[in-house]
Amino acid sequence: MIIRELEFKEFSDCKALLDMIDDRDFVFKYKHDLEMKFEIMVGWFLKEKLGITSRSIPPVLDDGRRIDLLNLYVMVEKDGGYQEVTVDNLWPAIAKDLGFEYQDGDFVRVIYAMYLDVLVYYYKFKSVQQKVQDKEMVEQQENPMAGNEQVRNCKSADYPMQEEGTTEHYALYAGNSWEGSWRLHKKRRRFNFNEARKAVDEANMSVMMKMKP
Repeated sequence: MIIRELEFKEFSDCKALLDMIDDRDFVFKYKHDLEMKFEIMVGWFLKEKLGITSRSIPPVLDDGRRIDLLNLYVMVEKDGGYQEVTVDNLWPAIAKDLGFEYQDGDFVRVIYAMYLDVLVYYYKFKSVQQKVQDKEMVEQQENPMAGNEQVRNCKSADYPMQEEGTTEHYALYAGNSWEGSWRLHKKRRRFNFNEARKAVDEANMSVMMKMKP
């Protein structure tokens, strides 16, 4: 009911949904509802925050295949975020997990940049902003006089600054790395396309040999 009733009128609504998705068990249990709500959220963000109305939700290929944006988001987060997926050349593996071919890795990367990149940036920034505000509130309660001397670095999410914890390199922004809950899961090794193609060729050859009379 919470998922179905959730509407997107401001970015805090997007953050609420993304906070839910941080719980892997929750995603598996309510995946169908989350997939639909996630697409609605992405569409709202593109239109209301970025002024983009020309991108289909979900992304659909010429042959009719669609890209599951929720799966794409979860896979990239699980493997460390945009920068690490790019550095470790994991886009081909993510493309394969989404039902495409290894060669479609760069296409999937572009889709991520077009649909999810800025959304993820805003989410990370707002998460850090909230932590800073909560910390300042606690400190002010403990020492009321200190509130006048504190410098607030997170005044507006519409003009985000590079705060500690928001320094991952996104497709449209620059930085270094961040620690997220999906990092708790085992990360894939650097993807070697040549090894993957060799394994597929060997498997195909084995099947053909067994089929010979």
